[in-house]
Amino acid sequence: MTGHIMKIQCFHHFLGRSAAPAPCLQQRLPASEPQHASRGRAQSAQLPARRKRCKEHTVAAAPERSDISTRQALHKPSSAQTAKTIVDIVAHGTLCTVGEDGVPLGTYTNYVLDDRGMPVLRLRADAVHTGNLRRSPKCSLFVQPGDRPAKLLARCTIIGEVKQLDEESSLAAAERHEAMHPFGIGVDAPQDTDLYFSLHVHQCFYVGGMGANSAAELLSQEEYVAAAPDPLREHAAFLVEQQNQSRAEDVLRICSHACSVRIDEMEHAQLLWIDELGLYAFAKLIRREGFVIRVPFLRPITDERDARSTLTMLAQVAWEHERSYTPVMPELVGASS
Repeated sequence: MTGHIMKIQCFHHFLGRSAAPAPCLQQRLPASEPQHASRGRAQSAQLPARRKRCKEHTVAAAPERSDISTRQALHKPSSAQTAKTIVDIVAHGTLCTVGEDGVPLGTYTNYVLDDRGMPVLRLRADAVHTGNLRRSPKCSLFVQPGDRPAKLLARCTIIGEVKQLDEESSLAAAERHEAMHPFGIGVDAPQDTDLYFSLHVHQCFYVGGMGANSAAELLSQEEYVAAAPDPLREHAAFLVEQQNQSRAEDVLRICSHACSVRIDEMEHAQLLWIDELGLYAFAKLIRREGFVIRVPFLRPITDERDARSTLTMLAQVAWEHERSYTPVMPELVGASS
């Protein structure tokens, strides 16, 4: 217990003890909106069903936070890091090759990643797309998560060319594919005649970013290769689900604190995604349009346990600020009177 109190007090120390709401970036969302909940209830929000059609992104810092710098507000992983994260957690996509008649062909494919994080494809020797790649190795691989919350985060298209692996590398790739995709049946069942190709990335077309400053940009080979996937990528979806289901009031309180409003002014809130630098959440104030906020962390998160601890402390600080509570600082041993 003492250790937990000291952690909270240290957290307040880094916040300057004013317990000021964390700087947040807001993106307004169009209707349709979630159904109204009771005033002040800690209820998770239902995401707007048509949010993906939003075309205008409005950055609007809360009045009390107008002095927050753009750098603080945009404290988030780079586009290249997010693209690398998406490619790492999905493991399937649409392979686009050019047919003999010059018409592009898109086909579903699974992939694994090599030691450098580059996709390795398993293709049928007699498949149409394999024949296309033999004529021209240039291709693209479109990758997007199929399920929420990761589906909300980003999508990307890897652009490059393939190179067939040698026999030794193909055996290693086959083992990785079997471990990653063990239940292939029918057309997806592995065969002894399958060929393995490494996709060498030349560029990456990235579309993503929740909140304001969502981006569609072309990343260079150097940017993509140098980026590292987010360390929370394997735990983020579970953390989001658990927080929304079991800690809904904490999510509501964190969002109200970040938006500089009282908790009874919040209609509901929902955590959308968490990464090493912060979190995205959907916030809905009573009689106001919903919006996406970005709440940055004070330092990078290292693992799942660290993420849970940080979320707990964010909720604790918000609770104390809500009640104007000041923790009693312990006296240091040997301190002069």
